[in-house]
Amino acid sequence: MLTGYNTDFKFKGKVYHIQTEDGGANSPFITSLLYHGGAIIGTRKTSYADIIRADCLDEVVRELMMEQHKQVIRDFMQGKLESGQAPQQMAQPAPEPAPTPAKKEPPPAPASKPAPEAEEIKETGEKSLDEVILDFLAQEQKARGQKK
Repeated sequence: MLTGYNTDFKFKGKVYHIQTEDGGANSPFITSLLYHGGAIIGTRKTSYADIIRADCLDEVVRELMMEQHKQVIRDFMQGKLESGQAPQQMAQPAPEPAPTPAKKEPPPAPASKPAPEAEEIKETGEKSLDEVILDFLAQEQKARGQKK
């Protein structure tokens, strides 16, 4: 199970939060939750059961997590999910794997980093989508560099 991503972003004057997590080998799903005001306004869940035996699984899952995290932000900003709607799936749900004996699910992974301070949240409505994504990636890279 890999540590997830958490990002706060401001869009059209409102602050949103997105969280992307890995379920691990026992639950091979990448789940992204989009929040506004503490309420979930959208989800995306993607199975990676078909690649569970890959040699470099952690690297592949990490890349899939980052791409899904960015794509949920893109989809939201492009109007594929409007704020204020009831919780919904933003994409077709991944097919469920074959049933297995009932197991107790582990608790969710802890956040990879605390949410940025309010002054770090930038207004994204004035930037192009490419600029928002580049800023996000630069912040993630900077955060990784500080951990070493």
